[in-house]
Amino acid sequence: MKRYLMAGVGICLLSGTLLGFDHIKNLKEFNKKTAKGNVIVEFYGTWCGPCKEMKKNLQKINRKKEKVKIYQVDIDKAPDVVDMYGTPQVPAILYIKDGEILQGYVGLKMMPELKSDIKRYFHSKSQKVAVQDKPN
Repeated sequence: MKRYLMAGVGICLLSGTLLGFDHIKNLKEFNKKTAKGNVIVEFYGTWCGPCKEMKKNLQKINRKKEKVKIYQVDIDKAPDVVDMYGTPQVPAILYIKDGEILQGYVGLKMMPELKSDIKRYFHSKSQKVAVQDKPN
């Protein structure tokens, strides 16, 4: 019985690692974890219903295939990060490439939108956000 219990604990820990996300707890961590590569940062609150849905959607992303890292910021536990980069409104996400914020959104994103955004910001030839030209 003890062996099965320990195996169950191991599976739960493993699935938490595979499905969960690392949390960013302060500004120094934010800067370090977003400095290189394709990164999505989700700002959330533990009390926020749409944030739970956003997390489920983000968990469906094949991070290895898409070559993207996903981190979470609890807005109640990382006020310095929220003050610098976030918003008190949740859920919110930032798309970051090599330390440069490409785009940010407030509100729940569904899977088709997330896939489209990943393609647009991380896999297109021009990863800069398109800006409308000024009229002559």
